[in-house]
Amino acid sequence: MPIDKRTESRAIAVISGDVVGSRALPDRQSLERAMKATTARLNKLFYPAIMEPFAVTEGDCIEGAITDPAQAPLCISVLRETLAPIQIRIGVGVGVGRVVPERDRDAFALARHGLQLVSRDGGLTRYVGLGEAGDVLLAAICRLADPLIKARTAKQWEAIAAYRSLGHQHDVAKHLGVTRQSVGDRLSAGHRRAVEEADVAIATYLSYTRWQRQN
Repeated sequence: MPIDKRTESRAIAVISGDVVGSRALPDRQSLERAMKATTARLNKLFYPAIMEPFAVTEGDCIEGAITDPAQAPLCISVLRETLAPIQIRIGVGVGVGRVVPERDRDAFALARHGLQLVSRDGGLTRYVGLGEAGDVLLAAICRLADPLIKARTAKQWEAIAAYRSLGHQHDVAKHLGVTRQSVGDRLSAGHRRAVEEADVAIATYLSYTRWQRQN
């Protein structure tokens, strides 16, 4: 689970999300309820690492900040699983907070820039603020993982979210009222392991770059 690392570094990660095709969704009230439930869950699960609580902004956007950038991939996955099958594109800014004279280090501005880039490119996730090499590397990983996430069905999202909460296919099968084989098929078709490995790779890189900054 997330741990508090407030005192280790000034670096933070701002996560800024925008619901894909929100204006075309017929039930705006259901969308707003789902987004509020999602922010509440993130704030509860990641409480020790929260710098600025996640909140709904501008009706179809979610934004918040955490003190440990390495937790961003997990946070994003939980966000998507909670909001699914509604899709959301994400910009992540890694920086030092709102530092007006240094906008190239302002994590909030970087996150929104990342959101603009991922929207322009038709992807789902973009990390900004790690330097040219780091930004290119994480963008490449996201370009591989994003199509797998986009292709998930509602039932696959349901199984993946339940698996994260329960941890065993048998328990997920009992929870969903389906066979264990069905759960395994949904997890496999939803590329749960591949996306999780991409998250681990990104988290490892973010943790490494943070260690470099400290030493």
